[in-house]
Amino acid sequence: MPLPISFRCKALRSLSLAGAALMMTAALPSHAEEEESGGKLTTATVPSTPIAGEFSFAAVGDLIYLRPMLATIEKQSPDMLAILRGADVTFANFETTALDLKTFKGSPQAESGGTWMLADPAVPGDVAKMGVDIVGHANNHATDWGVEGLYDTLDLLDDAHLVHAGTGRSMTAARAPAYFDGPHGRVGLISATTSFTPMSPASDPLGQVPGRGGANAIRSTEIGLVSDADLATIARLAGTKAGAPVKMKGREYRATATPATPMTIEYDLNAKDVNANLLAVRQAHQNGNFTVFSLHNHEPGNAFQTPANFAPTLAHQAIDAGADVYVGHGPHQLRGIEIYKGKPIFYSLGNFAMMNNSLDDLPADMYDQFGITPGSVTAPELLQARGAKEFGDPNLYETVIAVSQYKDGKLSEIRLYPVDLGVNATGAGRGVPHLADATVGARILARLQRLSQPFGTHIDIARGIGIIRVSGSN
Repeated sequence: MPLPISFRCKALRSLSLAGAALMMTAALPSHAEEEESGGKLTTATVPSTPIAGEFSFAAVGDLIYLRPMLATIEKQSPDMLAILRGADVTFANFETTALDLKTFKGSPQAESGGTWMLADPAVPGDVAKMGVDIVGHANNHATDWGVEGLYDTLDLLDDAHLVHAGTGRSMTAARAPAYFDGPHGRVGLISATTSFTPMSPASDPLGQVPGRGGANAIRSTEIGLVSDADLATIARLAGTKAGAPVKMKGREYRATATPATPMTIEYDLNAKDVNANLLAVRQAHQNGNFTVFSLHNHEPGNAFQTPANFAPTLAHQAIDAGADVYVGHGPHQLRGIEIYKGKPIFYSLGNFAMMNNSLDDLPADMYDQFGITPGSVTAPELLQARGAKEFGDPNLYETVIAVSQYKDGKLSEIRLYPVDLGVNATGAGRGVPHLADATVGARILARLQRLSQPFGTHIDIARGIGIIRVSGSN
């Protein structure tokens, strides 16, 4: 709609030498400042056109992919690469820092996302050749090596022509949609994380204060739901005044009518952060033909196969704002699949590569964390001991490639291809993805059937592939 334009006509007077007759006048407006501003702007809904015809979107989970392994994967699992490359657009979460220690100008941070992830600088190019087109980068390892490591990673992703979202040199940049322009249309990506270290969130500049590079973090408050009696005890120990929120050691406590033992943990997401992300989703929807919302979250813990309390609400909000698919990852294992209003929600696709045992270089902090003297053990020995304690569950090494098929913007089918990362493999082979054999594949799909059932999602299994058939718009 045309904008109303206000203007001020200057009074023009012309005096004749004979009689100083007035030729023309115009009154000045009484509110000159308002007239100059251009008036009020009325916004309208911006239409979006979905991708026409047949379109396929493949998604995998976390790429803890630390060295170039494409040649090995080409030989061992070419059929898996054919699936990734065969989709019109393929997504993964890039959960590492890529840099060259010989030229790196920064340093490892005092606090990491668990391990100081470090990938060979050739890895982004390897990932692109694997068939991945777009990557999320908002996660708890984004700043393991500080903002310097983050910036090196972003440069390498750019060099590999991988479209990436979720991190940047300011919060505005980290939160902004990134776009992949392909032959079928424009795909927008927003990447966010609810799991992060304290120094990871990006920040915008203000006045003379510069911005800070980092991740698109959605902050949360951890809530412990306890009985009335336990709440009173905690309030007394914390010295809480009557009527004030009960907080102790970074957690807020509330009473619930149905207390669990010892307690139930929930999370309240920061409304400002959520709304800013939904705005980014809306913008990507308006400026593109297909929109992906990616969320990295470990809550309520890696051992849980059910989503955190906030995940279904946030997923629904993202789809209502314009997302065509919600891709979750973070807890290192699969969680259920929901179809909401005809759009897929993958609550977690787990790990697609888990090569953290093969790191050669670790900061001194990693040895201190486990009380080990540097030089007394090799890096793989330390990491294997840690992995046996924290990452020994076979579920963490089993995942799927989810390929969603669309026709004229409507989801018609999802195919789930089981993938095995080799929990029993040793050395360089551990954590490297390949298509699962019949036994492992059946176990993966049966688990995903069970986890998806509470969301009303039915998964058929045919010839070792999971199939979700979508009729109409749910």
